[in-house]
Amino acid sequence: MASSDSNDDALASRIMKYVTSKGSDLPPFPGDDVESLPSDYEYEEGLEDEEEEIEEISEMDLLGHLDASMPPLLLAQELFNEDVDAKPFKVLTADNANDLFQQGYTILEDVMDLSVMKEVRQWGIHLYKNGQMDKASEKHNVEEDPFRDGNARGDYTIWVSPGSVFLKQSSALKHCVDWFSKVLHEDLAKIVHLNGQAEYQLAYYPPDPSHYERHRDSFPISDRNDKDQRRVTAIVYFNSEWEQGDGGELRIFDKGMGDEEEKQMDVAPKAGRCVVFLSGVMDHAVLPAFRERIALTSWYR
Repeated sequence: MASSDSNDDALASRIMKYVTSKGSDLPPFPGDDVESLPSDYEYEEGLEDEEEEIEEISEMDLLGHLDASMPPLLLAQELFNEDVDAKPFKVLTADNANDLFQQGYTILEDVMDLSVMKEVRQWGIHLYKNGQMDKASEKHNVEEDPFRDGNARGDYTIWVSPGSVFLKQSSALKHCVDWFSKVLHEDLAKIVHLNGQAEYQLAYYPPDPSHYERHRDSFPISDRNDKDQRRVTAIVYFNSEWEQGDGGELRIFDKGMGDEEEKQMDVAPKAGRCVVFLSGVMDHAVLPAFRERIALTSWYR
């Protein structure tokens, strides 16, 4: 499942190419002729105090420039393993693997028992109402993630990696994280080259309505040795009896290979549904939720 041409242009190098391409027009140096240099009488006081303008760029603008130089899906395809055998898959299918490679995302249904879904939902609401969840926008670290707008989201979250105290308090939540960290992780590792690192986060969206603006979970890469950027995102929803009009849909922005018009697809956050997509490829957003919305996300590096 690997594309034929290699695109090993490192992320840092690609960003620097963009920065240097913007440049600035400097005045020509006057040369060796002393008479061409300004005299003391031509000196304008205050010029030395002028500050250099710093041009800020948003995460989405930077991603747009990177995407223009190379379609992110084409880059991500370099991370896929060759000669994948779908027979040992536990939850994915050959179609899921092909969809992930060809379009950057795939959807699974009924990945967990409904009773587990309901228990995790109740637990998530309990944590929120007891003030045990953090407002995600207030936890934004500008130094670690300078391109991300910290005010673009309205959800409350907790990290629930294996060994977390929250998993000791809820066997249902532990079951879900185990499914992410063992079953799904093993299947994905057969398809995409992963470095073994993963993060797990439970999110609650209050019906005020809360949302999450368009964003991407990582920068696009093709370097298999990179350990900084997320490679695959997987989300499972815990919202039984979700109906049209409840909102909270995951909106996926599908740009394909960059030579076609962008498509949008809205995925309802119904209980048991799992959306898997390439982290550095797919822009996505959470539409305003008019009902309490619970989701568990895993990011694989």
